[in-house]
Amino acid sequence: MNYQHAYHAGNFADVVKHILLLQLLQQLSQKPKPFYTLDAYGGRGLYSLASVETKKTGEALGGVNKLLSVDNQKAPQAVQTYLNDLAYARKFYDKYVYTGSPWFIARHIQKQQAATGIKNRADAFEFKADEYDALNYQLHQLPIGIAHRNAYEGILAVIPPLEKRGLILIDPPFEQEHRDFSALVDLLQKAHKKWPTGIFALWYPIKNMEAVALFYKKMKRTGIKKQLICELNIYPTDLPMGLNGTGMLIVNPPYQFDKHADEILQYLQPILQHADSPKIPDDQKVNVTWLVGE
Repeated sequence: MNYQHAYHAGNFADVVKHILLLQLLQQLSQKPKPFYTLDAYGGRGLYSLASVETKKTGEALGGVNKLLSVDNQKAPQAVQTYLNDLAYARKFYDKYVYTGSPWFIARHIQKQQAATGIKNRADAFEFKADEYDALNYQLHQLPIGIAHRNAYEGILAVIPPLEKRGLILIDPPFEQEHRDFSALVDLLQKAHKKWPTGIFALWYPIKNMEAVALFYKKMKRTGIKKQLICELNIYPTDLPMGLNGTGMLIVNPPYQFDKHADEILQYLQPILQHADSPKIPDDQKVNVTWLVGE
């Protein structure tokens, strides 16, 4: 399978992932000390929702466009930050742009430095040559390092960072679920051993519950003490769809991140739930629970 994120940019999974990422960054920024952020799968950095790819799938219509169509005045702070950052990008670039994780990270660093003078540091890796070229071209002027690098090798090479505090975002394409989940469990175990206090945020798709359940079991066996899962479904999990929901496993989440994540996902789920979906059981709509830990 040759995964290309341009077909999926701005979909509901992107919206959830980016808002949870911003919540993590906001909480890391509460202490007046610098931190390091790595986006291990940077992608292109910027996408056009007017492109042939996004128009072909129409997934952004059920994601970012759906969120933009409602009144978000009472939304959680991370949702408002996401919307404000996207509005800024659309004024700076054009009205069709959708910003990827490296851009949101760089934008956060810009704002923090302007507000506090603290210079946080960030990198983005991308292994696919054409995606790396686009990422390097589009974000080279922003405060984030760009490297043509494999995530599995690169993550273990750059941790622990000099700052001692920070976040590693792992957002792989999941071209072969069972194999990819197994490899990622091994990666997280090795990375946590090298940097036990680091925050690791792993995005994963919810479309094959057998694969997800096996992933839970393997993660529990790693011995990593603090593991939080944050999931949102737009279809029932037993319905054979391309993507039923979106999940993020977070190792060492900041204090009370679980409460913020639950508030965020409870707000987003009724907005993002697919209009044609059969009734979703209440316990499947949002799941923010400790896999291991508190």
